[in-house]
Amino acid sequence: MLLDSELRIRAVNPAYERATLRTEDELRGEYLFDAFPDNPADPGSDGVDKLGASLQHVLGRAQRHYMGIQRYDVPVPGGTAFVKKVWTPVNSPIVEDGTVLGVLHHVEDVTELDGLLEHPDGGDAGEAGNWWETHPGRLRAVLDALRRLRHAHRAVLEENTHLHEAMRHRGVIEQAKGILMAQRGYSADDAFAVLVDLSQHTNIKVHDIAQALIDQVVD
Repeated sequence: MLLDSELRIRAVNPAYERATLRTEDELRGEYLFDAFPDNPADPGSDGVDKLGASLQHVLGRAQRHYMGIQRYDVPVPGGTAFVKKVWTPVNSPIVEDGTVLGVLHHVEDVTELDGLLEHPDGGDAGEAGNWWETHPGRLRAVLDALRRLRHAHRAVLEENTHLHEAMRHRGVIEQAKGILMAQRGYSADDAFAVLVDLSQHTNIKVHDIAQALIDQVVD
């Protein structure tokens, strides 16, 4: 997910849409913590505070920040219920000419793994020896989950690379957005979404697509 310096959502990739049960159209332009508040049913929820502190660290110091494992439930669309989610977030600055333009918020959804690592009998995982020795079926499920997470991680990294490049080359992208706005009547957000969508479907960097559009108009 791409955030600007005011923590408004500017773009998300398909993996993030699936994990959060929301679409990019719903999220684009929203203030992050309006879109994803703490779960009011969980008195111990601290996702907003910890993520907010991490993002401010990144914006203030232009340094990547690893949050470790963080529970942060997400709201069910159209209702008041929340779905339990556990993540491993990493927040990275997007810098151009020494200025932090925003943050690339990268997460791995490890909810499935978190549940699998609980003791199968509901007790302390340290009791009565190692659970994986007495529950080989659970161990296989954990290993399968790890494999799925590894594949998902590679896919998300590829998608995030396109989003990161989009922010780094915003000058060219702003020109391309202007062309789409003038020719097609798009809003700025919709024009950017078109460029990102083309990038993801063609596996061509957003910057290169934007430059090609500019070259086509100039020619």
